[in-house]
Formats: sequence, structure tokens, C-alpha cells
Amino acid sequence: MSSKTPIRTRTVSIIYNGDSGEFPYAAHQPVRALLKHALGAFHITANRHLMSLYDADGTELLDESTLEKAGVKAGDELILRQSVVKGG
Repeated sequence: MSSKTPIRTRTVSIIYNGDSGEFPYAAHQPVRALLKHALGAFHITANRHLMSLYDADGTELLDESTLEKAGVKAGDELILRQSVVKGG
């Protein structure tokens, strides 16, 4: 029997068009990595470059930031939608 403590995976909920999913993440991970994962999970193939993640307050998370610097915490609810900035 192992005495190791199980590693708890941090997850966030991402909502897209009324659907939601749980996504594991690491604090040091770039926002763009979680975004890419969500785009694949929600089968988004068109205009992927226009999509962004937003926090519950509606603030867009910068792709080049880390999730920790963006203020993302385990259990947070993020929204996947088209970026106003990227879309023009």
C-alpha cells in the first residue's frame, strides 16, 4: 500500500453555447493552451483564431498570459466566445 497523497487535479468549467465541460489545467499553463483544448473539445473548426476565454465578469483572458496571472482558480467558470478585439 502506498502512502503517497493523491494528486488533486485543478479543473475549471468552460461554457460554450449553453454546453459546459470540465477542463484540467496547471497554473503555469498559458491561457492559449487551455483555449486550444476547449476549442477541440467543443469541436470548433471555423474561425478558431477569433475565439477567446472570458472570466465570469466578462473580462477577456489574454492568450499570452498564464492562467495564474489571469487570476484563474480551480472551480472557476470561464466562457468561450468570439473576441471583440480579434474579430475587429
